[in-house]
Amino acid sequence: AGKGLDPDRIGIMGSSAGGHLTLLGVTSSQTPAYEAIDDIDKLPCNVQWGVAIYPAYSLTDGVDRENATGGNDDSAELVPEFAFDSATCPTLFIHGDSDGWAAMNSVKAWEKMRAMGVAGDLHTLCRRGHCFQAKAAPGTGSYTWLGRIWEFMNHKGFNK
Repeated sequence: AGKGLDPDRIGIMGSSAGGHLTLLGVTSSQTPAYEAIDDIDKLPCNVQWGVAIYPAYSLTDGVDRENATGGNDDSAELVPEFAFDSATCPTLFIHGDSDGWAAMNSVKAWEKMRAMGVAGDLHTLCRRGHCFQAKAAPGTGSYTWLGRIWEFMNHKGFNK
């Protein structure tokens, strides 16, 4: 806070493997990675918001390769690395419904958070695959994904 940073407004955003790390950050902040060795290690490390863009490696089908079912297997479960603990924060998910690596990852994580009462948004983009920004064209959902982040941040009160 002394450097102009508000510790109550820190978040994390990532796409693909970075989306996986984002999910780890928003769901597991109360799960220690190691025993505290000094006072800094005792400070809370939770974030207040997350933006997971087509997070990869999140379901049991597709952890180490492209999903066997094209990412549409409803029986696939979230991998156990995600703790979904008491500090799980509001998260925005943006995903293409034609993502062969991870089409259901965002849906499953969003459903889990919703069941816990965690506020979040899920935006799926029609006929968009993994890394959809590379082929973004004006007027398409994949072109306006940054606006969806801005809207989420405004709605949750983080753009003040």
